[in-house]
Amino acid sequence: MKVLSLLGSPRANGNTALVLRYLEQKLEEKGLEINRIHVGGLSIQGCKECFGCKRDDESLCCFDDDAIHVLRDILAADVILWASPTFCWGFPAQLKALMDRMYCLLKWKEGEEGYRSMLEGKLMALLVTAGGEEKDNADILGKAYQQMVSFMKCRSVGIVYIAPWCDESPLNREVCTKLDEFVDSFVSAKIK
Repeated sequence: MKVLSLLGSPRANGNTALVLRYLEQKLEEKGLEINRIHVGGLSIQGCKECFGCKRDDESLCCFDDDAIHVLRDILAADVILWASPTFCWGFPAQLKALMDRMYCLLKWKEGEEGYRSMLEGKLMALLVTAGGEEKDNADILGKAYQQMVSFMKCRSVGIVYIAPWCDESPLNREVCTKLDEFVDSFVSAKIK
């Protein structure tokens, strides 16, 4: 099973990356293949809503930046693992721009009802870190993620919140236990 790990933090080696690295190692131990992309280090602009991606059933976004390569990797993966810190009650701008560009993965024909998602049936998961509390803070990212999973016609492996972040011992027993349980969700989803 191929997991595309999308690190949304602007910091390649920050808190979210530390927690994600632990999770990725545990997933690899279970036999899953990991491909990590540091989205926060790429040049990705937001969707321009030009509808160029709606020309046919296979076109991706017509704006050629780093998003195109990531979108191709998303299509090739079995699981998309989003990893994000909480920025002002939402996803960091770099990750949100990529999510907006996923609009090109939705296809419909004029005059017809409904739409087709190029990601239909694909698995998604979310790892959220936050300096503040989970309630009314990190959980807001979870709500947005759940809407995206539903709209893209995907299946959710689940969400793990590491909040509030504890800087003294970032990978303490409690955090590792949460992440280990999350790994079990991946294994269960893989079997279905």
